[in-house]
Amino acid sequence: MSGALQRRFKRLSDGPSVSHVVTGHPRRHVAEAFIRATFRQAYAADVPAFAPNLMLLEQDARPLAAVGWRSAAEEGLFLERYLDAPIEREIGRLAGQAVPRDRIVEVGNLAAERPGSSVDLILLLAAHLDLLGFEWVVFTATTELIGIFRRLSLPPLALAQADPERLGGQALAWGRYYDTRPVVVAGRIRMALEKGSERG
Repeated sequence: MSGALQRRFKRLSDGPSVSHVVTGHPRRHVAEAFIRATFRQAYAADVPAFAPNLMLLEQDARPLAAVGWRSAAEEGLFLERYLDAPIEREIGRLAGQAVPRDRIVEVGNLAAERPGSSVDLILLLAAHLDLLGFEWVVFTATTELIGIFRRLSLPPLALAQADPERLGGQALAWGRYYDTRPVVVAGRIRMALEKGSERG
């Protein structure tokens, strides 16, 4: 881990705590409730499901941000419903190289009290996913989230528009979320870490 990222971790260790909460973890219900409340306030959405892995950022037991992830090797990805081909083929087409499915991870359920919390949690998650051996991250991004990545000098690869019609009746649960015209995107995890190191 770079010195800059180590300093970022230290700043968090001096203040907010970070937890990996899976099903059955004592803070799992807190993470899910925070995500659900954030999406309800932002989009009048009722989040129907959560990723098997959640990362929770808290200050004095008060949630600041949360995000989830699932491995493409272990199950089909939610965002593959928006695609015409498996995720590894879609990324490979734009990247110009073969991308093994077991090197891909889907990130979702991103919720934050303020944008700065999102950035910290995204970089912490990137470091964790890199250690787990993942190379590519894929997610469905609103224009706001794409803006965050561009400020990090990380313009993601756009794979497809997230068309709510592909979800059928399930799209209704997401309230105004699709009014933001979300896009399915992909990015290299190592590049995120390098850019995060440059930010310090």
